[in-house]
Amino acid sequence: MSAESPAGVSQGVSPDTPSRPFTLGLWVLAGLGLITFFMGVTGENAQRAWQAYLVNWLFWSGLALSGLAFSALLQITKAEWAGPLRQLAEALAAFLPTSFFLLLFFLFLGSEHLFSWISDPIPAKQAWLNQPFLILRTLFGCVLLYGCGFALLQASLRASRTLPRVLVPFVSHENVANTARRQRQLTTRSSVFLVLYALVFSLFAFDLVMALEPHWISTLFGAYFCIGNLYAGLSLLAILAVPRRVATLFSAERSHDLGKLIFGFCVLWTYLFWCQYLPIWYGNLPEETGFLAVRLFDEPWTVISFFVLLLNFLLPFPILLLQWVKRAPAALACISALILVGMWLERYVLIVPSIWQEDWLPLGWVELGVLLGFFALFTLAFRAWMRVFPIRLPAA
Repeated sequence: MSAESPAGVSQGVSPDTPSRPFTLGLWVLAGLGLITFFMGVTGENAQRAWQAYLVNWLFWSGLALSGLAFSALLQITKAEWAGPLRQLAEALAAFLPTSFFLLLFFLFLGSEHLFSWISDPIPAKQAWLNQPFLILRTLFGCVLLYGCGFALLQASLRASRTLPRVLVPFVSHENVANTARRQRQLTTRSSVFLVLYALVFSLFAFDLVMALEPHWISTLFGAYFCIGNLYAGLSLLAILAVPRRVATLFSAERSHDLGKLIFGFCVLWTYLFWCQYLPIWYGNLPEETGFLAVRLFDEPWTVISFFVLLLNFLLPFPILLLQWVKRAPAALACISALILVGMWLERYVLIVPSIWQEDWLPLGWVELGVLLGFFALFTLAFRAWMRVFPIRLPAA
């Protein structure tokens, strides 16, 4: 997809050609996900559907935010190695409007099914752990972070002069000449976004994950949650860069650089996990050890926790040490797919054991339906963005 553009406006190439059958299939998946979810919440165990909803909201919304965080990091460090991968990362943010609506739905209708302290308050923590304050601070943080994200997107589009066809005729020569000012504005917004990302996404970790088990405390959990999200986002980027015409823009050198970054986040994620585990094991305090003990030693969670470690560290670490894997986009995409599965399981094992009290694993048609529904909505938003803002090469 390309457009007639004035001098200085880059020409575009879309990563994939819109396919009606594929798009229709995504809408069918979204519809099936919706039907599955409502069958779950109106059935005998509504809690199971809501916990699957929360797992997927945090996972897919986190991926959308990770693309903006990656773009902001590139801008602040003045890194140019990523090239068109930066535009691909920013396209992940297309899911954010849908994410905000889905958050509203959860906070007002689903939170009482998952947070035990809403119906059974904890006197010592009631000033923080109460439903009105939870809704207020979560929405405030979300509006602040998402609003800054869209401001960052606007500045990035203007700075790179990446314009959809409909806006090209309105670009003036005066606007094109303001490159330096727009770059400064983009750097400022990138800095603000990264600060808000660290604060607000940590708040999501504390309020939407840790608060499910309100007696457990970990001051490092917010940082661990943020880094894991970036790890998953970079892995998704490696997968999206492979298909069709984007492959011509994803050279072995860029693949190598992205692979090294994924490897670095693999080590950092594992390091933060160990930094969190070690003092809990050493301190041996009941309010801290209970959270880990359930996940590491109690069935059916032990197997899931092992696969989280296997897919996020034990497999990626030795494989990404190999230079040829990092330099081969298809090979990097394969290991990145395993990491994505592992990170979804990590979100699952962080959330579900705090809620689910049965002795069998809640992984079935409800969880699959909700997962496919979120996947379809995320993909539809991404494809819609790429049709309006295709990846663009610098003007010759």
